[in-house]
Amino acid sequence: MTHKLPLFPLNIVLFPGSPLPLHIFEERYRLMIERCIEQDAPFGVVLIREEDRVDTDPNVSFHMVGTTANISDGAKLEDGRYILNTVGQRRFRVQYVVQRIPYFIGSVTFLPEETAGAAIEHANQLRTLYDRYWAALGTATGYQHEMEPLPDDIIEMTYWMSHRLQVDNVRKQRWLEADVATRLREITAELRSELAMLPNNPTARPDEDPGNWMGPGSWN
Repeated sequence: MTHKLPLFPLNIVLFPGSPLPLHIFEERYRLMIERCIEQDAPFGVVLIREEDRVDTDPNVSFHMVGTTANISDGAKLEDGRYILNTVGQRRFRVQYVVQRIPYFIGSVTFLPEETAGAAIEHANQLRTLYDRYWAALGTATGYQHEMEPLPDDIIEMTYWMSHRLQVDNVRKQRWLEADVATRLREITAELRSELAMLPNNPTARPDEDPGNWMGPGSWN
């Protein structure tokens, strides 16, 4: 079953459950947001392809898998701009573009969320590695950081980690499009790599080389 969905091309990958604050200033997207608010309807966030970079061209190309964004709260300013807080909800695939002007509307299908049996084992491995990471971070920095708890649900956990890990948008987009088992494997490999980069010196200060650490200060 297909649905019509207004599309907002951005240089960001939105995952289900992840927050996305927005400043809407361009006229066509102000119109889109106004209609979404009137209809209490979501819009879709899609990643602009690398070769385009900007979303001012009605012919801009974007990836076909994105995430719906629900407006949780916000305000319309006197000059017509919007300051919004949104939250990612559901993945979708654009089947074709229905309209390009004044803003994109796509005919989309929503993607199912399935947890394969093999994913449970990978999830347990990731939880163990995550605990080890925070313990190692405390050793490396010389003090105990407050560990952010992982979501209990496996699918939510993969999106939570995908949002927070500092990787490029190409990889984030791949994770968005992937099945849960693939996301788990690749996220586990990334976290293992981050863990290997942590210094073993218990007297190291957290400001000595924070750019190489995926600690609380470097979560997205």
